[in-house]
Amino acid sequence: MSSTTTTHETISDAPQANIVLERSGSYYGYLGEDGEGYHHHVDEATNTIYVTENRAERFLPEGAGLYWFRVRGDVDHVEDLEQHTNRDRTHWIAYVESVRGWRERPRDLQALLTTALKGAFADEQ
Repeated sequence: MSSTTTTHETISDAPQANIVLERSGSYYGYLGEDGEGYHHHVDEATNTIYVTENRAERFLPEGAGLYWFRVRGDVDHVEDLEQHTNRDRTHWIAYVESVRGWRERPRDLQALLTTALKGAFADEQ
């Protein structure tokens, strides 16, 4: 008598976790977490802001030399800055500050470098 092994596989039509944004590190930016707990992401390629409940997941695709970022979950708001001639990232940051406030903002590396360089040159004079 032989025994038979039965394997059951469950296939779901439900979508995997909703991917809102997926970009290489060259085109992804993180603005921070607002006062209501939402995270603000920038798609540099399209100049679009995504406001979501989740932080981005950082991953390194096989064979890639650069990290990628993936944002999953529900979207609270999408703002296409290209549709407005008078809006840019700076305006968005100020708007969020006035409406929701910022709980956490990432360090602005450019501002830190500028401050450090100004201090270094001031010491030389």
